[in-house]
Amino acid sequence: MTTSKQSTATNLVEVVFQQDLTKQGLADLRKKYPKSFTLNMKDDGDFKEARKIRTERNKLTKAINDRRISFTSELKGHGDDLISKVNEIYDPIVIAFEEEDKHRKEEAARIKAEHDAMLEKQRLEIADIKGFIQQCKGKDSQYIADALESVDLIETDVFHKDVIHEAIDTKKEVIDTLNEMYQTAKANEKVEAEREELRAQQAQLEKERTIENRINNLRNNPMEYLGKPSQMIQDRITQLENYTPSANDFGPRLDEVIQLQAQVIQQLRMMLTQAKLVEAAQVQTQAENAPQETTHEAAPTYENEPVSDTQTTAIHTELDENAPLLGSTIHSDVFESSKEITGYQPLQVWPSDQERAESDVLDSVCDQLEVAESHILFLEAELNKALAA
Repeated sequence: MTTSKQSTATNLVEVVFQQDLTKQGLADLRKKYPKSFTLNMKDDGDFKEARKIRTERNKLTKAINDRRISFTSELKGHGDDLISKVNEIYDPIVIAFEEEDKHRKEEAARIKAEHDAMLEKQRLEIADIKGFIQQCKGKDSQYIADALESVDLIETDVFHKDVIHEAIDTKKEVIDTLNEMYQTAKANEKVEAEREELRAQQAQLEKERTIENRINNLRNNPMEYLGKPSQMIQDRITQLENYTPSANDFGPRLDEVIQLQAQVIQQLRMMLTQAKLVEAAQVQTQAENAPQETTHEAAPTYENEPVSDTQTTAIHTELDENAPLLGSTIHSDVFESSKEITGYQPLQVWPSDQERAESDVLDSVCDQLEVAESHILFLEAELNKALAA
């Protein structure tokens, strides 16, 4: 088919140029000027002949070129006319087709753009699923459990077929990772809870020891004032009377402390009475033994004598006015070394051991009474010594 068209075109071209040069004319030229034909250009005759041949060639090629240009122009004009007429015939159909074709391509492009945007959105949603892992880092087990529930509720069926497998794989990966994080968090929380419980137990034991020490300090407080001046004892009584024990300091043993405080105040009052008697006896003794020339001088009275600055400093060093029951444990060498106490008749009838074991309050009262009796016996002995002096 192609060869036939080429042959037809060649024939047409030959027809166009046959007025100027035919195949036969071309063959005649080859015969007239064979390759073996030569001229001596040094020879004037041959030189002139060559000039004529060049002129002949130029005329022939110009004629052929002019014919080509003329034919090309005519061919283009004829072709353009044919094309115009063909378009007039086809345009009603072709134009309608091209408009619809353009519309369909634009619609296809719009649909593709919407599809790509939808896939991009779903890929972002899949990325959000992965984001749960980052969000749960460093969080407690409850937070991770809530995140697990949220991921588990995600429906992968709503994803497009182009990304649904990615969504399914991502969901499974995130659930597996969050489960591991949940188990780790639970284990860490269990360890921390055990540590916190141990810290709470240790804190409670320390608090109980502190309370016990405070109660012991209060219980032993009277021993610190054995042999002290009455004014110092009175100051301590005032401190205790002005102090209100709190649950913050003594916890569940507050009632016990309140009772013990009253007992200690009572003991100190007894010691105050004894101290005043001792001081009065000492004053009388000093007055009796003083030289006659000095009898006109006023004898010192310790009962009403104000406490000196030095004594006040000592008292406040030993006693905290804001928390008079919270001092350190006190020991009295005077009390512990007093073994020869006579004259006082102690209580002969005491509750039985069983009765004391059944009542913590009764047992505490008996303990305090034993201490009080010891104080009384000791003070009585001191008073006797003073009177005998």
